[in-house]
Amino acid sequence: MSFFDTAYSISTENHGILTAFEARENGISSKDLARWVKIGRFIKLGNGVYKSTQYPSSEEDPYAIAVAQCGRGAYLCGESVLGFLRLMPTSIDRIYVKIPRRLRRQLPDGYIVCTGERGYMPTNINGVMCEKPADAIRRCIGVHMSERLMQAAENAYRLGYMDKHDLDQLQKEISNG
Repeated sequence: MSFFDTAYSISTENHGILTAFEARENGISSKDLARWVKIGRFIKLGNGVYKSTQYPSSEEDPYAIAVAQCGRGAYLCGESVLGFLRLMPTSIDRIYVKIPRRLRRQLPDGYIVCTGERGYMPTNINGVMCEKPADAIRRCIGVHMSERLMQAAENAYRLGYMDKHDLDQLQKEISNG
């Protein structure tokens, strides 16, 4: 398998996105990445983040790109998880991401970044690391309308993102405001 085939294979598991770190882990040099950008096989999205030009775009791309641009250990949180999973309408103009440590690089406008809780284990949903949907809904209590959050919880349960126990617990928490 060629280095490009390896790079493309990695990118297809993450919405067509490849990070420089993933490339290095697989023996792909920064010179290879620069050459592929130059000939149009990848687009450079930001510091160490590339997207395959052969991978079709989707509505989920902005979320996957935000997590990739925030670096290793980053994950979607709060209302961005609900928007990513289409559990509730949210604004794509603000993407909430948690990171495990301080971030020094400059990020695009619209990324709201905060430090995650120690020991929290996010989950991989559709190739993007996310806060668990039940925790994301909890984070939105008091910020979004209770009816919308209740509907988001029911949708998450129906789609298999949480179990009945989580649904019952959330319904109580949302009702209590």
